[in-house]
Amino acid sequence: MKNKSFKIAPSILAADLLNLEKEVIQAQKFGAYRISVDVMDGNFVPDITFGPNLVSQLKKILDIDIEVHLMVNNPESKINSFNQAGADVLTFHYESVNDSIEKTITEIKNLNCRVGLAINPDTEVNEIQKYLPDLDEVTVMTVVPGKGGQKLIQSCLLKVEKLVEIRTKLNLNYLIQIDGGVKKENIQSVIKSGADIAVAGTSVFNNESVEYNMKSLLNSL
Repeated sequence: MKNKSFKIAPSILAADLLNLEKEVIQAQKFGAYRISVDVMDGNFVPDITFGPNLVSQLKKILDIDIEVHLMVNNPESKINSFNQAGADVLTFHYESVNDSIEKTITEIKNLNCRVGLAINPDTEVNEIQKYLPDLDEVTVMTVVPGKGGQKLIQSCLLKVEKLVEIRTKLNLNYLIQIDGGVKKENIQSVIKSGADIAVAGTSVFNNESVEYNMKSLLNSL
């Protein structure tokens, strides 16, 4: 592993749910920074996935953090339940908020939880720039949110470069995460863009073992 500061966050959206406990423990054992839980409501994105109960069960078996990625309309209504379930990071979408962005950020921070803001491929960095000083993380979606296994949209990495530039210029501390289409074949371009974390779904959870996939990804850094 050449780049020890770059982090991999496996997404359980791609995991074998009948063997989820085994798979996330293997991911933790072989170098996962944290586990990402994609929460989908069937409205903001077409699919319906996980609820707070799964997060609370994962907290019982994991020593690493859990990020809850709220791909839902009106994420304000879900914050408390996922915080109580044990989420360490709550990420919501800029495009999904009915209330004010500032209010949602403040509500998450008041729960002593780290706050992340995600932007879709067609949202530009300048649309969220005023919120950056208050964020712990920014997630740049490099696929259309809602389904695993899509190809990484390379042009979205330009947003990462812009976020790095702003972070340096304004002396801010937010982490930059990319989510979607990460593979060992393209992870070097992700690192070069300046991202700190990559969510990885099908590149961790597939027909090969989690051990093999994690080692393969980390050896590609």
